[in-house]
Amino acid sequence: MRRWVVVVTMLSLAGAIPGRAQTQPQSQTAAAPSEEEFKPRPRSDAPPYDPTGKRDPFRPFMLDLHSQEPREPGTPLQRYDLGELTLVAVLWEVSPPRALVQDTSGMGYIVTAGTPIGRRNGVVKAIEPSRVVVEERVLDFYGQEQTAEVVMQLPSDRDTKQRGRERQ
Repeated sequence: MRRWVVVVTMLSLAGAIPGRAQTQPQSQTAAAPSEEEFKPRPRSDAPPYDPTGKRDPFRPFMLDLHSQEPREPGTPLQRYDLGELTLVAVLWEVSPPRALVQDTSGMGYIVTAGTPIGRRNGVVKAIEPSRVVVEERVLDFYGQEQTAEVVMQLPSDRDTKQRGRERQ
């Protein structure tokens, strides 16, 4: 506080502050400016700010996207990400076609078209002779819902032979 008083006093004596030109001789000490001069003055012509219905500009918008309550998985298949599940077999000659998927612990599940699967609201869209197509609904960067297709492919014979050699 004293520094400001000294600086303002020195500037006013030197005539650097407009309207505060030196009127007294230098031998006399200038009076310290009152605190009233430095208080902000409210503008009477501006309407008051009303934040009702407006977004907080300091809150990240991604928090609003992830604020939804996490849902409880309805089936055991909805506890896993699709990357944790492996397609083991496809039953193509039956109506409707079925597929066998296996989780990381070795537990197998039979799926048909329309079966919910995965943590991201996936649904089995189609079962083909060597693959299963899963459609997931995901939120993109802008908060809009997008659909993405994930293909689970049967491992080839070459892949199974290599796994068998690794186990031995």
